[in-house]
Amino acid sequence: MSAELALAVVSVVDICIKLANKTLRICQAFRTAKKDLCDKVLLLETIWTKLEIQLVFLRGIKDHLTEELAQCHFDLLQRLRGTLLQAVSQLEAAASSIVASTSTGQGHVLTRMLQLDRWRYAVAKRGLDALMTELQCWQSLFDPSWYTIMLIGGKVLDPALQQLGQDRSRQLPHSQSPASPLDHMFALRKAIDYTINTDIRSANSIVMDETGWDFTTATSIPFSSVNVVARPESQSLYIMEGIGIAPNTNTNTTSDAYQLCRRLQSVDPSIFGLLRCKGLIEIIDDNKTFPPGPQIVYHTPAQADPLKPPTTLRSLLLEQRPVCLSSVIVLAKQLVRSVSFVHTCDLVHKNIRPDNILLFPTALAALRPLELGQAFLVGFSQFRSINMETNRLGDTAWYRNLYRHPARQGLCILERYVMQHDIYSLGVCLLEIGLWRSLVWYPSTSSSTSSTYHHPNHANSSSSVPTPVPGYSLQLRKHLSDRDFEHAHLPGSTSWIKEDLVLLAKQTLPQRMGRLYTEIVVDCLTCLDDGNNEFGSSDVTHNKQDLIVVGIKFVERILGKIEGITL
Repeated sequence: MSAELALAVVSVVDICIKLANKTLRICQAFRTAKKDLCDKVLLLETIWTKLEIQLVFLRGIKDHLTEELAQCHFDLLQRLRGTLLQAVSQLEAAASSIVASTSTGQGHVLTRMLQLDRWRYAVAKRGLDALMTELQCWQSLFDPSWYTIMLIGGKVLDPALQQLGQDRSRQLPHSQSPASPLDHMFALRKAIDYTINTDIRSANSIVMDETGWDFTTATSIPFSSVNVVARPESQSLYIMEGIGIAPNTNTNTTSDAYQLCRRLQSVDPSIFGLLRCKGLIEIIDDNKTFPPGPQIVYHTPAQADPLKPPTTLRSLLLEQRPVCLSSVIVLAKQLVRSVSFVHTCDLVHKNIRPDNILLFPTALAALRPLELGQAFLVGFSQFRSINMETNRLGDTAWYRNLYRHPARQGLCILERYVMQHDIYSLGVCLLEIGLWRSLVWYPSTSSSTSSTYHHPNHANSSSSVPTPVPGYSLQLRKHLSDRDFEHAHLPGSTSWIKEDLVLLAKQTLPQRMGRLYTEIVVDCLTCLDDGNNEFGSSDVTHNKQDLIVVGIKFVERILGKIEGITL
């Protein structure tokens, strides 16, 4: 990276910190005003505390950023600078109109807060609301790019993280220190770095005993391979899913599951869109609920309604219940962020489908029936580390191959799995979300029967499970069947599916979701097309530079665009 760009990053970081602190000083004038203004100021202070920690860390490692990382952060910081400049201008006008200064005989200056009239209150509220909205939108873009810094490697990051953590501990007693983004990043760094805490069982207490778990009460989630499980002595619900292994491979499934658990124990669900892992249970004896093998246990989100079970995106698409457009956009944004953070955790998912997207109703769902709840990506049964070689054994199930890139379809797969293959799968899911129709249909299921349905891959499946058939994909040039993927390794044999999905997106999404959303879907579906160098190629190597480029391009071209959609 050029020295000029490094200095530019430092300069704009310093400017943003000064402007933010000035904004907070101005907002002190509102602390004794109406309660809603005071609450907004307190929330603003909380947001800025986190941001300042991230910016100071970014400034400290400026010399180690790649060109792409530095340019991405510089562009984002310039946007933040403009936001803060506008906020200072608006809020100064409101604050100056409500503060009067008088001098005493001793020459001291006393500040007397005057009663806000309706006009002044409206100016202050409008300014704070605009700043909060823009900051939250900016943060949703900044977090993925900031966490992408982890891909640089531990030799640079770990000492800087430890030093800043120690400095922060000295400033704040441990009992008063809130969770810091540095804590999450350092925990993830330790989880990703295999040289740290190599004795995974003892170091992280990942493996849990079966004692205390009543598997007989486990409830399967319709159209999913995961279960909801409760512990008798606890009021909390947990999500469990198995980590399978493909036949005739040398993969150490249990070891891989440990590595996955380590990373998912360190995520912040509210930011990452991934459920936090509680631990790993190794099922020894076969039972009616779970087959032998490792089962990952997840915490349910803190905001989830404990009285309402989660549902899958597949269920919602099949139910066809009315939803508001803003909820659909929020769901799409959540899914895009989840995929971004999966890659940040040094993983590829390999199984992104509506069946593996869980939505948890919140306590406010009863008051807002058209909202969908919080979305989280699960279904890590086929995951692997980005830097590890992938097995090239597939299957002919059309309803799974539909979500795979043509180079990864069928029994005999020619290309190794890369991040762009996840991006393609994301594009198919975003297409379904935009259409609000399922590309996979179950003829004998309906909203009245789906609650008892079991997924074809589920341990509880039976021969009575209905066979999936093409749903909205009837608009493709022909019906899909398993036979279509028996020779998918032959050049061009299944590329027509991708071409038809792109055409479907271009013809149907603009009038439903708008031009920008359509562009996002098409960008995902064509990310590996010949001549499209926006995301690199399938020949991308294992080196960190290539991975960072793909991650940053995803933030800029997909996440940045979708976060820019407002209603």
